[in-house]
Amino acid sequence: MRTKSRKKNRINVVTLGCSKNVYDSEVLMGQLKANNKDVVHEEEGNIVVINTCGFIDNAKEQSVNTILEFVERKEQGEVDKVFVTGCLSERYKPDLQKEIPDVDQYFGTTELPALLKALEADYKHELIGERLTTTPKNYAYLKIAEGCDRPCSFCAIPLMRGKHRSTPIENLVREAEKLAANGVKELILIAQDLTYYGLDL
Repeated sequence: MRTKSRKKNRINVVTLGCSKNVYDSEVLMGQLKANNKDVVHEEEGNIVVINTCGFIDNAKEQSVNTILEFVERKEQGEVDKVFVTGCLSERYKPDLQKEIPDVDQYFGTTELPALLKALEADYKHELIGERLTTTPKNYAYLKIAEGCDRPCSFCAIPLMRGKHRSTPIENLVREAEKLAANGVKELILIAQDLTYYGLDL
């Protein structure tokens, strides 16, 4: 029988995949910090959130192996809870629930409020641009849009990330100013389709 770790709750966010996942993990960590949660990035913690990638076969395999690793640690009593989010969970949630049922809960790419609730935290709408950056101090990612409207036959991004949604420019400026105030010198613009920015605004 599995025993609890008896550690003080510490949330370990494990990020797999692309820069967009890095950004999403940073947003999650910022929300958790605003809720006074003890949160770390890829360090030891008794509650684990795995932000998965589901784009190519190697990434899927890495994500599944990481989930299995932490489920095994849960069985050994080293970890109390395992939550899975990100693209793999968005695309294959029913299959994952069936094949790896020991995960406490799976969440899609647009279910941040629900994930926070499972972590006993509240989603704070006012935290535009507030996140815990995990990149070196001199640069940070700035995600200017989410999703993609191009139905390419070889690409599953629209299935996992939904339709293109541009972030309003005023929100991006606020976020950039906060990052600059924290010492960031270089901003790397990211999105699933950078060239489509603003066409939906």
